[in-house]
Amino acid sequence: MQKPSISLIVSTYNQPDFLRLVLCALVNQTDRNFELLIADDGSNEETRTLLDKFEQKQQISVKHIWHEDNGFQKSQILNKAALASTNDYLVFLDGDCIPRTKHIKDHRALAKKSRIVGCSRILLDETLMAHTRNNQLEAHRWSLWKVLGFRISGHVNRIAPLFRIPLVSLRGVAPKNWKKVRGCNFAMFKEDFLRIGGFDESFTGWGYEDSELVARAINSGCLVRLGDYRGTVFHLWHPDASRGDEQSNKKSLEETLQLGRKTARSSSIID
Repeated sequence: MQKPSISLIVSTYNQPDFLRLVLCALVNQTDRNFELLIADDGSNEETRTLLDKFEQKQQISVKHIWHEDNGFQKSQILNKAALASTNDYLVFLDGDCIPRTKHIKDHRALAKKSRIVGCSRILLDETLMAHTRNNQLEAHRWSLWKVLGFRISGHVNRIAPLFRIPLVSLRGVAPKNWKKVRGCNFAMFKEDFLRIGGFDESFTGWGYEDSELVARAINSGCLVRLGDYRGTVFHLWHPDASRGDEQSNKKSLEETLQLGRKTARSSSIID
């Protein structure tokens, strides 16, 4: 199969210090052939200023997809960004996750028709996050041995995802396991995303909007493809978001699983 054209969608909300680190990693990708969209859930002017300066300095086009701050509307802004994208394949990345230099290359290699690909993350603790943010460290360049040092000192939760192990046919061993895909770092073909209505916009608070999308993708005929040992990102520590809607969102996920729902109940993509 010919490798697809890629649109990278980075979600953010009032975290310009984190986004700056992500952008630095993106300009240092070994594969620079991708479209960049920032799905902004209502950030203030600081984020817009950051993106303007980034475009001018790096001479890279950025589509800043923004709407007014009306609470946690991540599903809605991600759908808007997906509709604004122009390429075949959508790679989703949270704005608090720093991709390594082969992130785009890895996702392009993992792409396969009718598959939804979930890649891994390594969690940084509060101390390492602050050191990385305050000193603008190039985390995307960290070597395996450097991260091993962080693991020994207890500043990251694991190191195994950094090993580049070729899983080959084993990438398809969990074709219907929705738990293998996290919204912070996954990819799928745009045609599959649009067919199921993208993210369900009735999810208006933290939790399970990504899992529910994956469940619908599986119900509609997509299979999960493991992205382990490729495309790993560093997740920056931050205080937990309010989880007041967690139980309601979890109930919606359970309904999708039980009913075999294939399309979003509420989505600007299909409304």
